[in-house]
Amino acid sequence: MKVLSFKSGSNLYGIETRYVKEINRQPEITALPLAPEVVAGFLNLRGQVVSLLDFEKLLGCPTDHPKKHAIVLKKEPGEVDVMALLVKQATDVIDVPEALCEPPTPYLVNEYGATIKMIAKLDQELLIIIDKEKLF
Repeated sequence: MKVLSFKSGSNLYGIETRYVKEINRQPEITALPLAPEVVAGFLNLRGQVVSLLDFEKLLGCPTDHPKKHAIVLKKEPGEVDVMALLVKQATDVIDVPEALCEPPTPYLVNEYGATIKMIAKLDQELLIIIDKEKLF
């Protein structure tokens, strides 16, 4: 499976490339007063308004690391609007063999655990692959 990897906090995460529309490496963010903490603001993407969510706050593990990149996700049928994730840094597209992947531990029964699709054992670190279907 092809996965876009990205750093958030000190962890390496990934999302399948089939869900990714593009990466914005210099997002101009319009803040929204009184929005929930998870909403970082909005982006104007070539005339289309995109809701920008802080990935770390969405998972409930915010850090003080600066977030520089927005991963714009493809709009799926039935979704109300286009979403983007604000992350520390989008890194590479990785071809992850399924043999390197394991399901998350069944002990992660909270909302965070439900968002994890698989955990891949890479050479240097673990890659936490997010399930886009369960993220929002």
